[in-house]
Amino acid sequence: MAEPTMTAGAIATAAATGAASGITLGTLWPQPDIALLSGVFCGALVFLLRSKEPSRWKKGVYFIVSLAGGYYIAPHLRAAFAWLPIWLAAFSTAAALVAVAAIALDILEARLGGVLGQLIDQAVNFISGNQRHD
Repeated sequence: MAEPTMTAGAIATAAATGAASGITLGTLWPQPDIALLSGVFCGALVFLLRSKEPSRWKKGVYFIVSLAGGYYIAPHLRAAFAWLPIWLAAFSTAAALVAVAAIALDILEARLGGVLGQLIDQAVNFISGNQRHD
């Protein structure tokens, strides 16, 4: 089975989305930290390009979560490890954030799958009015 590859159009779309997201983040703060923004963008882009997710919508959502989460977490990582350059903290948090979250959610789903399924079924039945009276 061949490895899925990204077309030039998909890469251009990802770059345009990332640039727009970076500009949006940059306008929210009067003096943006360029090293932080570039590290977050590059980390999110690396995650996006290496992702095995077939859905482009999910990739886009993961990219935005990676950008926003990396931008938020990087200063905290830098505060904990003062010797770490801010761009490296931003890059690593943005690249790892969604991957670590997906692994944690998969573990939770495997361990609590039955319980979560029952809770979802009960919620759907409650909302739809199909309550069982046992």
